[in-house]
Amino acid sequence: MLTNVIIFILAVLLLVFFLIYKKEMIMKMFALNVSTPANEFTQQIERTADSVVKRLEDEAEKIELLLDEAEAKISILSRQVEHANRIVEQLINLENKWVVAGQNKVALPDSNINDRATALGQYEIVKPFDKPDIIDRPVVKEPVNTNKKHQLIIAMADQGYNVTEIAKATGMGKGEIMLLLQLNKK
Repeated sequence: MLTNVIIFILAVLLLVFFLIYKKEMIMKMFALNVSTPANEFTQQIERTADSVVKRLEDEAEKIELLLDEAEAKISILSRQVEHANRIVEQLINLENKWVVAGQNKVALPDSNINDRATALGQYEIVKPFDKPDIIDRPVVKEPVNTNKKHQLIIAMADQGYNVTEIAKATGMGKGEIMLLLQLNKK
């Protein structure tokens, strides 16, 4: 009996020791099982974040390139508009001289006209005083205020007039009106 009690106490002690030992082992195993998926999830989030940041950087570079191209095109377009305005101004000056020459019935020398045509970019110049009805009829030319015309064109477009109607009302070409409207959109 005493032996049975001692064996029983030893068995209980062995069982308690075994449970304590296994408990630590179970706790370690459970801790590893819980932390492993958390670590994997953290690594996956970091990889996804790196991928998203890389894509955003690539898109930002593309946008910067597009902006640089747009600025270069705007600069070229501005220079072309300035050049076109100078040509228009020169043509208006030539037209004014022709009108004055037509009113005074004085012909400009052909070489002068050809030199100016060459300077303006090889345009074909038609002399208005070659036609008798223009010579006999006095022509009154109003000075052109392009800023007011531009404002009128923009206002008409805002009111819903189409390019053809605006061209008829202002006496300007459709291409010039479309260009002005496109530039105004920016």
